[in-house]
Amino acid sequence: MKSIITEELRARKRACDYALQINNNAEAARRYKTSRQQISRWLKRYDGTMESLKPKSRKPHSHPMQHTTNELELIKKLYRRYRHEG
Repeated sequence: MKSIITEELRARKRACDYALQINNNAEAARRYKTSRQQISRWLKRYDGTMESLKPKSRKPHSHPMQHTTNELELIKKLYRRYRHEG
């Protein structure tokens, strides 16, 4: 699995280098069989290293309706007491 990700990062790096070299995202997209918008997204993140082209996590940093610690304690306490009622 690791080698597949590495190969993908190498391809992204080559595409970014080519797009910067010829200064044309559309031509680079045709050559590397991806979309012009994708090349543009990669170039925004690209700083010359493969690490910058790694996929970022889509996991949310926080949840707006998340329970507070007091609420979680109350839920646990009520669950222990009324477990048999569902």
